Amino acid sequence: MTTTRCERQGQIEIGIIEHEGREFVALGASVVGRNLTGYTKSDRYGITLRTWCGKTMLDCRCEIVERYWSGSLALMFCLANGRFIVGYALDEDGMLFRGELIDDCDEDDAQREARRIANYFADLDAEDEEAFHAELAEA
Repeated sequence: MTTTRCERQGQIEIGIIEHEGREFVALGASVVGRNLTGYTKSDRYGITLRTWCGKTMLDCRCEIVERYWSGSLALMFCLANGRFIVGYALDEDGMLFRGELIDDCDEDDAQREARRIANYFADLDAEDEEAFHAELAEA
């Protein structure tokens, strides 16, 4: 039997899965300074950010700034007073989002920053995938 639960430690969520008597633990959603990690949830109203356990973290106007060939996205969540959460998601629904709060800018600046962050994380993911495949080839 598999069970899941979440624990919070300050602004950091820990996701725990128990399966066949073993426990697996991973970081879930977090807010650390200006950096934010969450999970996308897409429905007919748009994209929101959720915790690993499904609680709403951020529900505001979200714009897909750019779609990449891999299915990943540069996203911009529009807050009040010239503030935005911008970043990179692996997909529209149920996937990891990594981003940061930016302020004192307009939408064009926020879109540029979303692309910059998305490119940074896309490069990291590509490096990780390359290393993973190299490791498999050696095995």
